[in-house]
Amino acid sequence: MVAERIHQELTPEQHYGLDYIQANGPCPSSALSDRFGVNRSAVTALVDRLVSKGFVRRIPDSVDRRVVLLYMTDKGVAALKAGKESIRKFVGVCMEELEEAEIEQFIRVYEKMSDILQRKNTTGSS
Repeated sequence: MVAERIHQELTPEQHYGLDYIQANGPCPSSALSDRFGVNRSAVTALVDRLVSKGFVRRIPDSVDRRVVLLYMTDKGVAALKAGKESIRKFVGVCMEELEEAEIEQFIRVYEKMSDILQRKNTTGSS
């Protein structure tokens, strides 16, 4: 249900890929593979779709021309922004239906999950 509401042009995987590129700057596709724990062929297919939609450009690295870096385009930035806004609205609608205690519990669980993911990301464990 959330997946359907991210953005009309973005799948959840594409949204997360764009979000990673925006947060980390230009990066090789191998960084996406490492971050999300998927094989490189899956990332290649994901990047191919992002490129075909005009959200990402592949540009050879100026230092090591064997490396190709992924850059977000203005269209990619706009699509990611629209996707984040759709998620924010969706969560807002859901939150309106919760009682105060349920919202507080949700926030505690969300913060705990965020802490766990940050620790795992920092230590490199999956």
